[in-house]
Amino acid sequence: MIPSSQSLSRMAVAESAAQEIRRFVELHQSGSALNQIASLDDLNALLKQAESPLAASLIPLEQATRPPKILVDSGVTESKVPWRILQCPGGPLVLQMICEKVNFALWIQEC
Repeated sequence: MIPSSQSLSRMAVAESAAQEIRRFVELHQSGSALNQIASLDDLNALLKQAESPLAASLIPLEQATRPPKILVDSGVTESKVPWRILQCPGGPLVLQMICEKVNFALWIQEC
């Protein structure tokens, strides 16, 4: 069976999201920039500085620590910021990070 162009497009978006999320994690594996974020504007400025296409949202600690349905990967940066990559059922890959001042989620916004 040949995949439809729509399913190929979704696979391309998923692959792009995985690469961009991993790039963001690697970029911020060291350094203290993540723990300096205090607002959504700060987070968006950090994404813009990294020329990242990721969309962002601040999330409550309860959401950031809830057991995930599908955990793809997780870890802790050198500055002790816990992170995890989740696959939302029927939805995008999402990176969640728990920083000193805020918690946030990042993902690729599909068209």
